[in-house]
Amino acid sequence: MDIEKLLPVFGPLDYAFCGALVVLTFISWYYHFGVFNKIKKTNLSPSSANPVSLVIAARNELQNLQKNLPLWLAQNHPNFEVIVADDGSTDGTSEWIVQQMEFEPKLKLVFLDPQYVKMHGKKIAITLAYKKAKHNQFLLTDADCTPASEDWLGIMTAPLMQQQVCIGFSPYYTNKGLLNALIRYETLVSALNCFGFAFKGKPYMGVGRNLAYTRNIYDKVNGFSTHSHIPAGDDDLFVQSAATQANTALCLQPDAFTYSIPKTTWSAWWKQKQRHLWTGKFYKSDIKRMLSVFPIVQLLFFVNLMVWALLGAAFWYPLTLLVLKFIPEWIVKGKKSALFVSKDLRPWIPFLSAIYLCFYVMFGISAFFARKPKW
Repeated sequence: MDIEKLLPVFGPLDYAFCGALVVLTFISWYYHFGVFNKIKKTNLSPSSANPVSLVIAARNELQNLQKNLPLWLAQNHPNFEVIVADDGSTDGTSEWIVQQMEFEPKLKLVFLDPQYVKMHGKKIAITLAYKKAKHNQFLLTDADCTPASEDWLGIMTAPLMQQQVCIGFSPYYTNKGLLNALIRYETLVSALNCFGFAFKGKPYMGVGRNLAYTRNIYDKVNGFSTHSHIPAGDDDLFVQSAATQANTALCLQPDAFTYSIPKTTWSAWWKQKQRHLWTGKFYKSDIKRMLSVFPIVQLLFFVNLMVWALLGAAFWYPLTLLVLKFIPEWIVKGKKSALFVSKDLRPWIPFLSAIYLCFYVMFGISAFFARKPKW
């Protein structure tokens, strides 16, 4: 066998591409080993010390409310209320909630009637719910979210005895098909960023499907006033205005999750991601830089690798660097996937990573040129 044909001597071009790929690999490893690998399961015990106002955001979610309301009302806590913040539903949500209020003293309703209220939006409904709330600890979720256990409320609000914000996790249900796998992989990557940087003392986002904070911090930052003109951001933009290393707790344990229903069509997922990325335009500059480096590095790595191969590099050189980069990253993501209810995705992480990177580029380009999306 002619070894020189398999492994020819490096030329100047090979050194240039190899050097660039090694640098990109080390940057990527910083995120995996320096950020993602810092995440660990929390061990919070349910607390019943303080009363809680549980706020449920809803818009035309009657069936989900009928399914989940008994689970919210059955939370293992001695003193809490449930406030449904109805943003102008037309499916009979408010009428049904009023009926349930006759039998459930814990239940309250805030309704933005489209016939009389010109301005709508989730933030307005939530704001009115907070004004109506009689307690000083808020736990926020959506109507289509199912609590993982009866201790969810007690665990999520336990840290608010000492701190002001508690960031929780909300996985999507597992279904068959590539779309579901891709949605859940994207959720895994988002969670790795969210919790990874938060564990390093840089909390920058939460999800409104599972987020707790105090009335004190809400009032201190004037609620949603700094981003009231933006339809979304009741979770991530609020966390950026309110959360610090000193006042923020993390809740990452299965009994405190809320499970959400994922999109079932590609078009619906596309619209959802466009809304999320459009909201990302309003992130703080340092956070946008922090989050943009990782996907840019992944993209540059693949581009450099393909260009090097097309310019005639020996097959073994790009392949070796690809393996050296992705095997350690695969191990880290696979290890942490257990924390985020994604163990079944472990064998498919390299495949899903490549597909998601392509989608991320398309999402980014679309969001950059798009006007304000419809909510």
